[in-house]
Amino acid sequence: MDGFTRIWAFGQWAVVGALIASPLWAGAVAPVARQIAAATGGSSHMRAFASEAELKAFLAKRQSVQNLAVAESADAAAAPAEPPPAMALDVEEPAPVTAAKVDPDGITNVQTAGVDEGGIVKKQGDLLIVLRRGRLFTIDASGGGMRPIAATDVFPGKAGEPDGTWYDEMLASGDTVVVLGYSYARDGTEVNRFDLSADGKLSWRDTHYLRSGDYYSSRNYASRLIGDKLIFYAPLPIWGEIDEAMPALAEWRKGKVGAFKPFTGARDIYMPLPSWGDPELAGDMLHSVMICDLGGEDMDCDGTNVLGSWSRSFYVSQKAVYVWAGLGMSYDSDNRAMLYRIPLDGTAPQAVEVAGMPLDQFSFREEGDGSLNVLTMAEGGGDAMWEPERDDEGDMALLHLAASRFGDGGEKAKPADFRALPGVKDWERQNRFVGDWLLYAGGRVRRDLRKEGSEQAALYAVPVKGGKVVPLDPGHQVGRIDVMGRDAIIVGSSDGGALTFTTVALDGSPRLASRYAFPAAAEGENRSHAFFYRPDPGSDGDDGLLGLPVMRGSDDGTKFLGSAASILYLRRAARELSLAGTLDARPGQRDDHCLASCVDWYGNARPVFFGDRIFALMGYELVEGRWQDGKVREKTRIDFTPRGGGRSG
Repeated sequence: MDGFTRIWAFGQWAVVGALIASPLWAGAVAPVARQIAAATGGSSHMRAFASEAELKAFLAKRQSVQNLAVAESADAAAAPAEPPPAMALDVEEPAPVTAAKVDPDGITNVQTAGVDEGGIVKKQGDLLIVLRRGRLFTIDASGGGMRPIAATDVFPGKAGEPDGTWYDEMLASGDTVVVLGYSYARDGTEVNRFDLSADGKLSWRDTHYLRSGDYYSSRNYASRLIGDKLIFYAPLPIWGEIDEAMPALAEWRKGKVGAFKPFTGARDIYMPLPSWGDPELAGDMLHSVMICDLGGEDMDCDGTNVLGSWSRSFYVSQKAVYVWAGLGMSYDSDNRAMLYRIPLDGTAPQAVEVAGMPLDQFSFREEGDGSLNVLTMAEGGGDAMWEPERDDEGDMALLHLAASRFGDGGEKAKPADFRALPGVKDWERQNRFVGDWLLYAGGRVRRDLRKEGSEQAALYAVPVKGGKVVPLDPGHQVGRIDVMGRDAIIVGSSDGGALTFTTVALDGSPRLASRYAFPAAAEGENRSHAFFYRPDPGSDGDDGLLGLPVMRGSDDGTKFLGSAASILYLRRAARELSLAGTLDARPGQRDDHCLASCVDWYGNARPVFFGDRIFALMGYELVEGRWQDGKVREKTRIDFTPRGGGRSG
């Protein structure tokens, strides 16, 4: 499958995937003691199906309602009596997921500190690990040098067949490296585990397949890592019998993939209260959150699932996974949605009915007291493929919910919970929480507030704790909003073809603080991992160095395929931006004998800050820069282009 075919395939799946989930470890309904404790705390929770028979009876009733087309409301659907309380099951209770400590030397620009996200480059000790075009590479950066150590095919077998798999995300935990990809041949997520030795050698451990629909998102990442626990989302369309859609695991052995073996059942499927009364609200997609233990000898996974609609957005904090998904069978189901909270401490999942849809994962933020803030739009498809880039227009609001508002899903968010905000439109809208502020913007359209008759700002700053919304005009398009210390940075193209960086100071009333325009250039990568800001040691973030992949000239869509010619570095001192230099890729490219995943969907370039060292990863080149005379200048480079196909070590 070539890149354009994959774009088409993902376009068909643009409406796929509401991540509606229950406890991440999902081995059982919570014990009676935990249920009583939850109830005593003034909070209820969702329940799961009590048996396979109850699940199949419910689905049969839903199908009957669809076929007769007489269910205009919950009353017309002949709703059953109040569902019985959750049952205590005689099974071993899974252990909670423990939040990882924040890595001060982390090189991935993650949304939530302590929650790693699948990417293309990771750091373990003095080693850099790179995923590119179906291969893994390790580079030793100890002793102030750079030395390629190992290279190996990601797919299994000495002469393995990639089977139409696209390898997008890589994570590392201790001496384990895991690579995730979607296999169109296997209709599942391929999980390849490798052992990493202290000297940087890689050895293939095993390959498994998790049953899944195509989960790809143009913005969000399918995997998260907390400690050694892999948290993964999978959409599972119900096209036939429910047994054929249940989460299942298959193993690759000696060139063959075994049969899928389900590891969850009816008792791992949860629904909110409204869906029990109206089968049509249950949806026709099974959404699964799976947690796999990366460090174990065997691939051990648990999963929890919910029947829901196709639209979705999800966000992972250190305390919980939040899932916002539409209710009902159809896409954008009359603006009704359910917001799920899946705690990471092992307590039962909860829900509250809401309306609208967030733009993407950056629309969410959990506060220290457990409350949740979410930027919502009247309509949308969430962070499914190309949905955040869609040209929509509609009302926007900031939703605030206390943790106590989550329960069994029978309660609805109230109008007073939503704070109306000015709407923005056009392609590629952006949003981000920064400190006590929410910033959001339209994408490509820029309206100058200084012009008479202008009705809409390009950018809005919203005080999260209440107060006046501040309109701002950075004077250019908004393609990226990110965090820079205590402030925000806005990146986008200007009318003159320059890539423009504008900082927004957020102490006091938001104001435009500094601007730098890099001529005749565009972003080389749209994903959040492409950006990185390293504050100076001991500073409060006002001073530091940022890096971003760029293309010379117009982007022509390259930021969605990740093809950067340079890493641009800007210096920030006393909140003022200045050019620190570029590290550039050499023109031309040797044949890498690519066998799998030969399009860089997650980009091929990253700025990497390794202690006090400065690197630029661009394709198969790793360039080290040095700070000299107030500029980043090239020090040395290595080229680790593979010389041939086949597995090596």
